[in-house]
Amino acid sequence: MALTNIKIIPSKTTMENISMLLHKYNLPNNDFMAVPHCTVIYSPDVVPADKIPTNISLPIIVKDSKLTLFDTKDDGIVLVIEFMNSDLSQYFRYLKDTFKFTTKYDEYIPHITIAKNVGKNFTDLPKINFDLVFDKLEIENK
Repeated sequence: MALTNIKIIPSKTTMENISMLLHKYNLPNNDFMAVPHCTVIYSPDVVPADKIPTNISLPIIVKDSKLTLFDTKDDGIVLVIEFMNSDLSQYFRYLKDTFKFTTKYDEYIPHITIAKNVGKNFTDLPKINFDLVFDKLEIENK
């Protein structure tokens, strides 16, 4: 299947901080450990990577984030780190409007997927007391 995948990558320190938090509280983390990232666009529409402007300032520093659960269409209950960032939201909207990318979701909620299909057995998720820093943008065509 052909697709375009645009994502931002957490810094090494951010990855280490998240990993320590997940291990400390014995939280599932198979998806985070496999490929830590925050998706901006994941679309079956192919636009060559060299045609997509990378007009977003890096690093992106997120001061306020939280562990939470998403109830998704395809992956059941998903443990994520959710945050708001106007630069990412604007970049998402720019990409959708400019390149007419189709995506599964109309609304963009910046997040890092930690683990899919976790069920609903989490009642008291730990607080995140560190900044998230994203220092790399990746654009892939597959």
